[in-house]
Amino acid sequence: MRKFRPLARFEEHSLALFAALVMGGTGAAVHAREYGTLVQAQVQQSAPRAARDAAHQRVDAAFDRADANGDGRLSREEAQRLPAVAERFDEIDRNGNRTLSREEFQRGVID
Repeated sequence: MRKFRPLARFEEHSLALFAALVMGGTGAAVHAREYGTLVQAQVQQSAPRAARDAAHQRVDAAFDRADANGDGRLSREEAQRLPAVAERFDEIDRNGNRTLSREEFQRGVID
């Protein structure tokens, strides 16, 4: 009768396999080289992603507060509620239509 012998570091290997499947083989290998192991790579990536998602939520909330008429665009007058945006309005307005779309606003504020 065989004795059951648990695999060494089974949980870490399982998580590494899961990360490789999620991230793709090549991306996982690159991150493994940079961070030492796939587990560490996954942990390192989750923090910036969470920070980026939180930043997008804050930017969306600011856009919604400034969009007084709720049309999904900021006019120059509405942008006055956000002085840093008002100062750079023409730079942020990439298509030159004298309003800021949510996408233009996000790019101008986050990027």
